Amino acid sequence: SIASQSIPKLIDFYMRDIRSLLYIWFLIISGGHALIIKIYGEIGLVREPSRIFNTHFLLSICAIIAFPYVFYILRFTKPTNIINHIYNNNMDQIKALTSSRSHALAHIPKVVEQQQYSMFESLNQLDDILEFIDFKEVKADIISDMSRTIQNYIRLKPYIHTDFFKVSPRVRTDMSFKTLFDQFGEMERNQSFYEQKCFRLLNNNYIKLMEKGEFDLSSMLAGEVAKIGLTAIESEDEDLIELVIIRFNTFFRMAFKHAVGTNEPRNIYNLSFFYGQFIKYLVEHKKVDHVKRCFGYLRFYGVEIAKAFPRVPSVYFDVAAIAFEMKKLLEQIHHDRWDMEIQTALVNEILQVDNPPDFNKDDLDQGIQINNTVRNIQFGLALFYQSEGVEEFVEQIAKDILDDLDYLGESTFYRVLGMTEGLMRFAGPTFWEDTDRGNVNIFFTPNKDQIDGFKQRLHDLAEAQLKKETTDKYLLTNTEMDLLWEMSRLTKEKEVEQIITKAENFELILTELDNIDGTRLEALVSLREKLNFNSENPKLIVTNSRQVAVGTELQIAGKISGRKEQLEFKAVVQSNTPNFLFVKVIDSGESAAVDKFSSLTVRFRPMRQKMIYQYQVAPQGIGANGLLRIAHSGLIKIVEEI
Repeated sequence: SIASQSIPKLIDFYMRDIRSLLYIWFLIISGGHALIIKIYGEIGLVREPSRIFNTHFLLSICAIIAFPYVFYILRFTKPTNIINHIYNNNMDQIKALTSSRSHALAHIPKVVEQQQYSMFESLNQLDDILEFIDFKEVKADIISDMSRTIQNYIRLKPYIHTDFFKVSPRVRTDMSFKTLFDQFGEMERNQSFYEQKCFRLLNNNYIKLMEKGEFDLSSMLAGEVAKIGLTAIESEDEDLIELVIIRFNTFFRMAFKHAVGTNEPRNIYNLSFFYGQFIKYLVEHKKVDHVKRCFGYLRFYGVEIAKAFPRVPSVYFDVAAIAFEMKKLLEQIHHDRWDMEIQTALVNEILQVDNPPDFNKDDLDQGIQINNTVRNIQFGLALFYQSEGVEEFVEQIAKDILDDLDYLGESTFYRVLGMTEGLMRFAGPTFWEDTDRGNVNIFFTPNKDQIDGFKQRLHDLAEAQLKKETTDKYLLTNTEMDLLWEMSRLTKEKEVEQIITKAENFELILTELDNIDGTRLEALVSLREKLNFNSENPKLIVTNSRQVAVGTELQIAGKISGRKEQLEFKAVVQSNTPNFLFVKVIDSGESAAVDKFSSLTVRFRPMRQKMIYQYQVAPQGIGANGLLRIAHSGLIKIVEEI
């Protein structure tokens, strides 16, 4: 009774067991015989031989058999034996379908219906036991037996009569098919009703095992589906291969929903491995179209997981796990010499795992972009292709990695690149902690000798891109761009953005430049104008006289040594070089005295600003061109605001 409560359907096996039935009927007959002897004794009809036979023979036999039978029943009701019994009975039924007798009876609907029902009943029995049993080993045996059943069925399927695959009324009313009433025609066409039944049961149990936290069993179940997929591939059953792909995709959706709800990423991590294992079987058997579609599905789920990062940060590592499986497959595909056009399409899929064309990367947290584990996988793949001499793919991956430059900025991009380089260079084949899949380090690369070359390629591409973008934006010449790049390397961040957006950095670095010849001098003057780092910019607070725009009117007060009074005159800026400010005195009467000034107070208001600036400086005499030279000053202050 206790055993039958713990193991559903046990009473069915008990009632079908020949030994148990013989023993029960022996007890019934012996008891009936004893009752007859008792009745005869009460009516005075004594038959001594019958009494002796019952007491000394039948009773002794019952006593002798009782204990062995108890042990037999205990062994019989052991869960593993029950499961093995169900499996063997089901396999006997499946093998019987290939017999000539079964073929002869296949045209009789009632016979086929009973055969289908018996096979479904065996699966339902295993499913019920899996639901109620608590021992993991037993659950593992059930999952394995369900998988072996479907694998053996697939191998025997070509030898089964085609009439057997017509979906009978009892199958249509099965609990697994209650919501599939509109798919029975498809099941009959591709002869898949039994596989569908098995997959539905496996799918339900996958969800239950996840919810119970039994990660090892849920992972094992996914592994068994991969084995079923291999059997389908070997049997050239295209329809069944499609069903396996659909089942893996369904598992992914369920694992993703579970991860979002529980913040538990390990089911997706394990599932990625077994999905990758199944795709590996497809690769080995040259199933090109299936491989391409599976890559698309992996990319799709990778994107879905990446989008969930703000809600469930822990699952982002699963995107790297997906990319790692794709990387392994791409390496195998390359070794198998697949068509380059196909390889290009597959490489493009792994590059979109975390950055599809229709996905805005601004929606991601910058923490992901900096610690982008997917980029590490892609970096390792590029090293592989570089070692194989496939420049096309190396360049493709490098340009995709370069997309991060726009989001991270130049300095952060180089910092992340350095972090990735360090990880690739020092990571070993194993990790220092254990996971459900062992301690394999998914970021390990055996191509460490390729790191320097690929890193330099990324640096060169980044430099070329930054130069092109800056040149196009500000219409710079090659000389101006080279000078600007040189200045940017002198900043603390070594970033072009620090020069082209911050006037104070431009002024600071300007003083550190060496070898400023005539060409570079002209380039500096032009750069200031094109970057709008002069007083013509209404948003610029003038802090250095180098920023005074050409054409600005100046109010200059000069003092001649030995005199108390100051002379004031107007002037216009004619040229502003890094060394001097050249101005033309408007008051011609004062031009003769200009050369005698010992100090000057310069006051000006930029044409597009409402502030009046002032600074003091020493004059540098009259130049050969007749213009007053004024030394530069970085001590400009605002004296009035209009």
